[in-house]
Amino acid sequence: MDKKEYLEQLIESRDDYSDEIPKELVYDTPKFKCRRGWFQGFYGNVELGITLGFVNEHAKRLYYYFLEYAKRTNFDERLLTTHEDIRRANEILTSIIGDLKRQLKK
Repeated sequence: MDKKEYLEQLIESRDDYSDEIPKELVYDTPKFKCRRGWFQGFYGNVELGITLGFVNEHAKRLYYYFLEYAKRTNFDERLLTTHEDIRRANEILTSIIGDLKRQLKK
């Protein structure tokens, strides 16, 4: 995977999924960030970018802070995702996306 493909994958993850948290639990509707599956993809995408050397130090720090936040708030054990969870994940994706766009313009 090259930087351009990785960038496109991150943009899709950030922009093609809704930040909305429906009033009822969402199991079969795939386009919501509140789903655990979206967060599993988020973790995998960021970890992949770190492994490939595509993620800058600032975004890495944000990600590691997110992991600490997730542990502190029992994210993996909670039944419901919060707006704060989604906001933090979006912040990390936006940081990586912005940096990759700058790199690819050079």
